[in-house]
Amino acid sequence: MGVVFTSTKIISSSKKVDKYLNEIYKLKDKIGEDEDEFIEELVEDIESWKTCIEEIELAVKIYINTEENNGYKIDKENKEIIIY
Repeated sequence: MGVVFTSTKIISSSKKVDKYLNEIYKLKDKIGEDEDEFIEELVEDIESWKTCIEEIELAVKIYINTEENNGYKIDKENKEIIIY
């Protein structure tokens, strides 16, 4: 049994996201006008995906710049990010 590193899990998950995001992209033109409720829910999902991506991006940038002063401070008590 091999050791599975976090980076391996992230790469695997990213490939799954790519696959399904591509599928959604291909199907986007097939959405009918009579699906207003579905479209509203999809827009909400997309907004939550954007937020998640921004959080991941911030975490990656912080990780890359751990030895440099990157201008971010994370207030874990109030769960805020303070940008200088």
